[in-house]
Amino acid sequence: MAGSQATIEDDEMVALIAKHQPMLRAVIRSMVPGYVSGHSDGDDVLQETNMVLWQKRATFEPGSSFPAWAATVARLQVMAWRKRSVAHRAMTLDDDALIEKIASRAAELADDMDQRREALRHCLAGLTAEQRELVQQRYFSKESLVDYAAQRGLTYPTLKKNLERVRTRLRKCVRLRLAAEAS
Repeated sequence: MAGSQATIEDDEMVALIAKHQPMLRAVIRSMVPGYVSGHSDGDDVLQETNMVLWQKRATFEPGSSFPAWAATVARLQVMAWRKRSVAHRAMTLDDDALIEKIASRAAELADDMDQRREALRHCLAGLTAEQRELVQQRYFSKESLVDYAAQRGLTYPTLKKNLERVRTRLRKCVRLRLAAEAS
């Protein structure tokens, strides 16, 4: 696109929208009464949010927090839905103020999750190949840890203890990295 401002590629935007669907659903669920996935107006608000994110993709600044931007769009879509909704016309100004507070907190949490995810990514890179393989096995493999322990010639309790040590190391690393970024 023309101009000095960097823009995000369409495929990157699709990936970001898809990746953050659970977060968007949670933000909308917190503001739409009775939202159960597949059974309420919340799904309509989510679809409208996705469309607006796509339509306004040129206004997203690469390098800024996508979750915060998307949560703001979702909040605005919920507000628009409330204005259109006959069932919610009796709501007071206090309800809108509450929505603002909830949306603001959701955006803060989204930023915090981005920072934690980045810190975890850094800390995972500091693990040995064997430790990373153990983490991958635990969180991304369908194979049981009992079977994995047997393949490695370890007892299951030994493998669990190794995994707990890696988790402790990652927690400490993430905590230190976040503290360093905060100062």
